[in-house]
Amino acid sequence: MDSLDQKILLELMQNSRIPITQLAKKLKRSREVINYRISQLIKDKIILNFVTEINIENLGFTGAAVFIKIRERRIKEFKDYLDKCKFVSWMSELSGVWNFGLSIYGKNNNEIDERFLEFYNIFKEDIIDHRFVLHKKSNFFYEKYFRTQNPKSIKRINKEVKLDNKDKAILKNLMNNSRLDSVTLSKLIGLTPQSIAQRIKNLEKSNIIEKYSLFIDISKINLLQYSIFIENNNTLERKKLIQYLTLHQNISFIAEYIGDPFLEFGVAINNPYLLRPILQEIEQSFPENKIIEVSLFQKEFISIGPPLCVFE
Repeated sequence: MDSLDQKILLELMQNSRIPITQLAKKLKRSREVINYRISQLIKDKIILNFVTEINIENLGFTGAAVFIKIRERRIKEFKDYLDKCKFVSWMSELSGVWNFGLSIYGKNNNEIDERFLEFYNIFKEDIIDHRFVLHKKSNFFYEKYFRTQNPKSIKRINKEVKLDNKDKAILKNLMNNSRLDSVTLSKLIGLTPQSIAQRIKNLEKSNIIEKYSLFIDISKINLLQYSIFIENNNTLERKKLIQYLTLHQNISFIAEYIGDPFLEFGVAINNPYLLRPILQEIEQSFPENKIIEVSLFQKEFISIGPPLCVFE
């Protein structure tokens, strides 16, 4: 993968719905070259999906992160089961403290609890340990994969919005293919292209659609990503820590959880030997904090986005 491929990935990560003509002009290449390069990135399974990031809270849903340690004999069955769950929005196989990390969603905490118990009771004899924490706020800085220093931040406006079935159909189709144009969507949904385009604009303005991005296999761009949990009991220092991590060139995401004294953040590096000095630097800058867990992302199976239950 050369510098042009990296530029294409970065542009698509910032806006995966950008028209090819506009992208070609921006990168000073022909349409044919850009089309060919994107096709190769898909063929080589570097690009897994063109995703639409949706504010699930604005659709009336809340989420929780679940981390699972399960016996080897049930791993394949567990993975296959969750892959079919309509309430699971993200799943990754991990190496370290946990075997899996995933997000589950429901309309309220009771529904989330019921959905967690649904799969926990099936596999409880082989679940060695688990952690269940309610989402508070997550920020993703995946542009940093390409050493971009100032990733675009998303301002989340959590105000529930009522959608009709046509709006939900548009979101469901765009969820895993943000590049579907209005003409294609009109044939799938039964509205005119003009109506589709207007509805998409409304979904963007109401902050239901937050961003058009990519789901990529970072191992194909020679990166490793780690999940780090750091204990933090000082509210004032917590804000400083979040600001520090946000600006750090290797921090790919930050996740905060309700009622818990720790933060989770991602470290993306191209050499495992770089992890220790990064963590030491963080601990030295914030000596009152303590890193308590480190896990390696083996493979992400489901991208971050709304689960199918949102559209029912």
